[in-house]
Amino acid sequence: MSKNGLLDIGILSFVFTPLVVTITLLFFLLWTRIRACRTLLPVTDTPGLLLSVIYNGMPADQIERGTAMMTELSRISRWSSRWWIALGCAWVAMFPPRGKRAPRRSSSSQNPLCGALAVALPPLGLPFIYFTAIIVEAFGGSPFTQSSRWSNADAVIDVVQIIVKLLFLFLLAGLPLGIAGLLRRERLRWLSVLGMVSSLSITSYFILVMHFVDGGAERGLR
Repeated sequence: MSKNGLLDIGILSFVFTPLVVTITLLFFLLWTRIRACRTLLPVTDTPGLLLSVIYNGMPADQIERGTAMMTELSRISRWSSRWWIALGCAWVAMFPPRGKRAPRRSSSSQNPLCGALAVALPPLGLPFIYFTAIIVEAFGGSPFTQSSRWSNADAVIDVVQIIVKLLFLFLLAGLPLGIAGLLRRERLRWLSVLGMVSSLSITSYFILVMHFVDGGAERGLR
């Protein structure tokens, strides 16, 4: 591709900045919890730290199961096996099997499915449309130009318009999902709040950047 194409450093920075910021923020929040857990439980490696974070975030009626997880991990010395156990326990703790979930009216909260999706979806919106643009360019070029290699450019334009609508569904998904997470009284409710803030921030970022891009294009045509 050309220097000013989809691999331009400016385009890449625009597309992946929200995702990098979100991942960095999540790692920071996780690290603050890990530092707090270091003083509560004697852990010696990363799998142990991961499981200790999960253990300390469990509802009171699931502490016994968390203790069993920590005990099981302490009996394993092989590094790969410790990671496998820790990741498996993390998944079960966040999304327990249906038969082991607490009754809806119990004091324990729901697992944070909506909150996790609220955080994950908005920063994936721009990479989603970026990789779609790469595929469109690779197969037939931009359908908006005369050099397009598509046999039916109008149909491709219709598909592109649908993809743009999907982009905004990604960007705005944090709002309804975050609200749903709060209404469900999910555990890790900060995920729901972060998802709503992320959705508003990334959507505003996208609109602001596109406003400046359109303004620059208009000035260039004068």
